[in-house]
Amino acid sequence: MAAYKLKDGDITDEKIREVVVRELSDIKSKLDGLSRKDLLSSYGFLKEGVNLLYASLEKSTDDRQSAVLNGIPTNCDERSRMQNGIKSSMLSETLELSYVIKKLKSSSGKEFDSAKRRFEEARKTATHAFWNEALSIKDRIFAAKLRVCSEILECLECPETAITGCASFLHDLHSLPAIREIFSVHLNGGIKSRLNKEERVDNVKSVMMINYALYQFNFRFNRKSVIWSGEINLVDRSFNPILNWQEISTRKSWSEGLMLPRNDLLLDECIRPYHSALNSHGDVIAARSDDDIKVISKTGEAKLVTLSDAGEDKVIEHFIKGLAIDKNNNVYIVRCVETRTEAGDVKKYVLNVLDETYKAKQKCNLDFLEATGHGIKLAINSESDMIVTKNDYPDVYVCDNYGNLKFTFERDAVQMPRYAFAISNKNDIMISSHRNKAVDIYTEGGNLKLVINLPLYHRVIGVALNHIICKIVVLSLNVHRDSFYLLCYTLTGELETSTFFSKRTEGAIRPSITSSPGVSFAIVLAKRIVYM
Repeated sequence: MAAYKLKDGDITDEKIREVVVRELSDIKSKLDGLSRKDLLSSYGFLKEGVNLLYASLEKSTDDRQSAVLNGIPTNCDERSRMQNGIKSSMLSETLELSYVIKKLKSSSGKEFDSAKRRFEEARKTATHAFWNEALSIKDRIFAAKLRVCSEILECLECPETAITGCASFLHDLHSLPAIREIFSVHLNGGIKSRLNKEERVDNVKSVMMINYALYQFNFRFNRKSVIWSGEINLVDRSFNPILNWQEISTRKSWSEGLMLPRNDLLLDECIRPYHSALNSHGDVIAARSDDDIKVISKTGEAKLVTLSDAGEDKVIEHFIKGLAIDKNNNVYIVRCVETRTEAGDVKKYVLNVLDETYKAKQKCNLDFLEATGHGIKLAINSESDMIVTKNDYPDVYVCDNYGNLKFTFERDAVQMPRYAFAISNKNDIMISSHRNKAVDIYTEGGNLKLVINLPLYHRVIGVALNHIICKIVVLSLNVHRDSFYLLCYTLTGELETSTFFSKRTEGAIRPSITSSPGVSFAIVLAKRIVYM
């Protein structure tokens, strides 16, 4: 203000103004330097810690050999390149180091202990920098990166500690008003989105990368969380950087600027989510048409398996109505087959079983089931019994894997046309009820054991058991928000988390949820698979 008032004065005033402006600029530079002091200190401590960590690795010949086998650079030029690039590739380098160090169990030696102390200092100073409101949001996001990297490397001997600390800190990052504003503008567009677009995109990518790194670290070492809960609460909704990454970036720009989440797989052609299942290898087997199924691995590789002929001379038409996989990865497919006979046209349900290599294993008629053309839900329990339900019908059928009926029980609740249906780790039968507002859990003998009532406005779309942590996961539709959610329940029916998954797209095929022992669960959409 003083400099501004002197702006139109005489020559003496002009000289004074120059001094004032120079002093103010000098003060501002000093203040900027002081504000970024913690940020630069943290960065320095982190680099020192990484150098000491490499020194610890190279101290042991065995460790050095293991490092070479696991892709850790041991030559000076390559290591120098990595260390010089730590500012830009800090998160990926941290993940790589944490994986290898944990595998080598290299947690002793002076260098390793010194590295831990450097990482501790880096974490503390990065935390101070993050909470310094004088810094720009870009600098505070960088401080968040430093904080996350430092804590991961500091807690290599106990990853769960790092995950707990980083998860709490991630909530703080997502709660910053500036972060919420940045994502709101980026997602919703408008006039404001045209201003400072490049810087905003960089900030969004940085926050997405922090989430990605923590998700991968958690998935590798912890696996106790069912769903990534690091949401950003916006004015009109919640945004999940892991589950909803496609809203931020197209497939092409993601591959150029961000890493494709390993839990997300984009498909080149449509499959049928409601006729899909997950095997113990993590492959999704889904109907593509009424004549073939598609086997999709987690790497994206896929192959078609053409089903054998329905086996009748005068087949008019046939449709896939249900699909399931047992503990030995045998694939069970129920088809509704219509044939023409002298007495007239006849419909029946035919069970085709494929072995783990997708070769035909057996075929039989499900004579106990009236063929009405309705959709079929089936699942195989650990005793290799097949449990079958039919849309619009209250009966639940339990038969052996050769299609021989053992017994039937009837459900009392009012139903919707389509059921959600799955088997628990105790062979309990989990099935939607009360107009899809609840999940009934029956014992394998057909006795009602538990009713899980969903929150207000939620309707059951699918249900599965996360075998890794023994939690029930319900894929629901919130009809009030017109959005899909993932609801996580304990085996006793207590709701633990409710996580936004995606908005419902008008006309799109509903997603489904499927699980298998040892591989958690997956959400299957027409052209996308999300592995959890």
